[in-house]
Amino acid sequence: MHHRRQIRPPLALPARTASRGRLWLFLVLIAVSLTAAPGARAQIDALCICDNQEGRLGEGCTIMSAFVPTPIYLLLCFPSGAQVLSWEARVTHDNANVLIGSWAVNGVDVDPDAEDFVVDCTSAPLLPNPQDVVVLASMQAVVLDANERIHFFIGPVPGSAVFPAGMPGYVHTAGTATPATVCSGDYTLPVFHINMCLMDAVEEADWGAIKALYGR
Repeated sequence: MHHRRQIRPPLALPARTASRGRLWLFLVLIAVSLTAAPGARAQIDALCICDNQEGRLGEGCTIMSAFVPTPIYLLLCFPSGAQVLSWEARVTHDNANVLIGSWAVNGVDVDPDAEDFVVDCTSAPLLPNPQDVVVLASMQAVVLDANERIHFFIGPVPGSAVFPAGMPGYVHTAGTATPATVCSGDYTLPVFHINMCLMDAVEEADWGAIKALYGR
């Protein structure tokens, strides 16, 4: 007499056990993502203005006393290329009547406009510093009135032949034009301020988001 072996269907997990399993998997996924996060690279090819050469954004603002020369820097943060052979951008600021200073570029500016920079660095290519930041230009800024706020903007060079899509950028390899973003996230928004740094709490919150974006 043959006995057929009865095959029972697999037991279903109790609802509580299944829930714990899903929770465990969820926690594992979170742990993996957090482990990978520190290795993620911040936003690359970002043009910024800072009061330091390391690309520390701070609050995107610096305090300057009247008539005291203070350096600020135009930076390319986290370049995707190993060097800068040339770069171009339009760099402007408001309240020109309370600021004395002009940008000194590391290269040769072939554009005659004081606000448009088309800079050739091929004779001495610019290299990133240990913070992965390239110093493109610097200014010894002097403010005449510490109670006036000055906003700086970075944008595309009008009519550019290299970046016709309306973006600033740089060249790290001959024939390769790399467009750049800006720290404010928009060419119409200021990338940096001088004085009156606490005048708007909303701006401070916005800069917190920007610093998170650029890993600063």
